[in-house]
Amino acid sequence: MKSSARNQLVGKVTALEEHGGMCMVTVTTDSGVQIYAHISSFSKGRLKLAQGMAVAAMVKAAAVVVAADLAPMMLSAENCLQGTVKQIKQGAVNNVVTLDIGGHDLCATITLYSSETLALQPGKPAVAVFNANQVMLGVLV
Repeated sequence: MKSSARNQLVGKVTALEEHGGMCMVTVTTDSGVQIYAHISSFSKGRLKLAQGMAVAAMVKAAAVVVAADLAPMMLSAENCLQGTVKQIKQGAVNNVVTLDIGGHDLCATITLYSSETLALQPGKPAVAVFNANQVMLGVLV
């Protein structure tokens, strides 16, 4: 499977909760990272999702927000993944920040201003934040 989404984390479906035509899917990687995806019940049926099934959770880097410290704030975003800054590739307008999240690389495209304001540096802790509705699931057929 090829996709333009920079972030592709492979895992297994560990929970499915349907409510009003929508389904909250929990995907857990081999290292225990949990990613939540909010998809339509139609998509759940089309993909034939079931617990234990292998899936790829895909998130575009532009949909990922990076926070240096959330405490004591809580957010409405379903995915708040603790990690460590692995690399920062500087661009003319944006930086691509790669976080190590439980042994998985997760990239975020953020502005130069945000990189400077957060004082991001390799080895420093950071949190990747994104909503479940920004996660697309893929299965091999």
